[in-house]
Amino acid sequence: MSNSIDAGLVANAISDRAQKTLANRLASLSIFSSDFSDAVKKPKETVNVRLVTAGSTTQVNPTSFNSIGGGTEGMASVALDHVYQPFGVEIGDIQNGHKLEHLIDINLDALADKIWALVTANITVANFGAATVAPATTTTKLADGDLPKLWAAVSKSTRKGLVVSPTIYSNLIPTSQTSLKLEAGSFGFDNGIFYANQFSGQTRLVGFSCSPEAIALASASPALDHVRGQMLVSDVVMLEQLGLNVYYNVWADPNTRSIIASAELMFGSAKGITSGTMGLIVAAA
Repeated sequence: MSNSIDAGLVANAISDRAQKTLANRLASLSIFSSDFSDAVKKPKETVNVRLVTAGSTTQVNPTSFNSIGGGTEGMASVALDHVYQPFGVEIGDIQNGHKLEHLIDINLDALADKIWALVTANITVANFGAATVAPATTTTKLADGDLPKLWAAVSKSTRKGLVVSPTIYSNLIPTSQTSLKLEAGSFGFDNGIFYANQFSGQTRLVGFSCSPEAIALASASPALDHVRGQMLVSDVVMLEQLGLNVYYNVWADPNTRSIIASAELMFGSAKGITSGTMGLIVAAA
């Protein structure tokens, strides 16, 4: 009996692993302003992302209800890139669930790394000013008093987030059951504390505190309708914690007779409001 390809199995595995791997790897995107949609966009098309810094005036015992108020907001124009992660799938991968999941996870990790690199390309001294904290080296933990400085750098924000290198993060992890838990709200960072393995924009950057309006993110759907009929499977999975759509496809290459899968989306990032919205951690050496 000949081997058969179950494209649906591959697709289901991609959807399942995206909800686990990508949702975890991209969780820190929640600390920024975003406009994630399912509109079809082309590379380098722009999306205007609203940067809301204050709501309208709260009224007590109103007598009129026909006003929408006057919130305070800015706007950032974000250019989109087509971020595309293809990978080959062999019969052995499909026949072994662990191998298939590992293959998918490795490629979703690569996709997450590229998305994070696009985000942190904007996080630089040129955009947000001199470092708030300057540890001696990139492998030095934060000193006493550094966290208050990072908090103070974004003190006017009602929702503060913190992203740091694995070295710094490991020294924040509680060492006993009575220690402060590392979760949203810890150390005053109500938007959460996260770690990242890389920061692409600024040399020796090892972390930052920020308010949501510091960075604007946008996403959309790549144009797939004209090729969807050639796919074995073409679908989308939403990362529910973020509202971010990732599009995945499985198809057979008639020339090589190989099975190919991909995960992709249109994605972009831009600096937002740069004054008082970010505190950088840049190592001295």
